[in-house]
Amino acid sequence: MSILKMTCKDVYPLISEEMDHSLSFSRRVRLKMHLAICNLCQTYSKQLQMLRNLALNLGKENSEVLEKKTLSPDTKEKIQKYIKEKSK
Repeated sequence: MSILKMTCKDVYPLISEEMDHSLSFSRRVRLKMHLAICNLCQTYSKQLQMLRNLALNLGKENSEVLEKKTLSPDTKEKIQKYIKEKSK
């Protein structure tokens, strides 16, 4: 089972890579397993996807993306809690 474990540090580049390229089956499975149990990496993935979507839509004349995209209150609270814990 330890062969399937990944740290958050291992996962961050894979989240980005998966958005641009296909991952191998084993890397994709390991990534999905980690995301299933790690709320911080889930949040990072959602934020990165949001940034990617914003960047892709920048410059479009009638883009409403910037107005509609906000973090949920729950996500904001988790981020604030994480920052407070790390700054102690």
